[in-house]
Amino acid sequence: MTDTESSDVTTAAPGLTHERVGMFTDAVFAIAMTLLVIEIPRPEGHSRGDRGDRMAMARELWHFLGENAGIFLAFFIAFMVLWATWRQHHRLFDQITKVSPGMLRIHIPLLILVVLLPYPTALIGESSLNPLSVTLFAGAEAGLLFCQAGLNLSVVRGGVARPGTDTHHLRVTAVMLSMVGVFWLITAALSWLADGVPYLWLLTPLIILGGNRAGRRFVTA
Repeated sequence: MTDTESSDVTTAAPGLTHERVGMFTDAVFAIAMTLLVIEIPRPEGHSRGDRGDRMAMARELWHFLGENAGIFLAFFIAFMVLWATWRQHHRLFDQITKVSPGMLRIHIPLLILVVLLPYPTALIGESSLNPLSVTLFAGAEAGLLFCQAGLNLSVVRGGVARPGTDTHHLRVTAVMLSMVGVFWLITAALSWLADGVPYLWLLTPLIILGGNRAGRRFVTA
C-alpha cells in the first residue's frame, strides 16, 4: 500500500470508507438492472399443432410483442439510465478518498430509487398511455439524476476529492445531470397533455450534450 493510500484509509472515519459504500452500491445496481427484465410481460402460452398452427402462433406472438412495445422501450431506457448512473457513480468514487456524511445521506434516496425503478417500469408495461405511469417512471429517473448531481457537488464541497481531481469537471457534470433531470420532469408533465411522451426520452443523449455545453458555459473555473 502506498503512502497516499495509507493516509486515505486513516483519515476516513468508521463507516465512511468509500470502498465498502461503492461495493454495496454496485450490488444494488446489479440486482435492480437484472430485475428490470423480470417485469417484462410474457405471453401466457401457445398451443401445439401443425405448421398452420405454428404460423398462427408466430403471428399471435408478433402481435403480443407489438402491443408491449412500450415496456421494451421502458426497459431499454431504464437499463441505460441505470448503466449511465452507475458509470457516473463508479467514475466519481475513483476520484475520492472517503465518503462525506453528505454523500452518505444522498445514497439513501439514490438507492431507494434504484431499487424501485423496476416497479414503474412494469407500470409502463401495463399502460404506456397512462399519464400516472409515465409520471412515476419519469419522476424516478429524474430523481436518480438529481441524486447523482448532488453526489458530485458533495464531493467538491466536502473536500473529499483526491489530489489532482478536476473539480471543475465535477461541477459541470452536476449541471448536466440536473438539466437532464429537469427534462425528464418536463416529459412527466407533458404526459398529462399528450400521448407518445415515452418516445421523447430517446432525446436524452441530445439533452446530455446540451447540458455539458451549458455546464461549461455557466460554471466558472
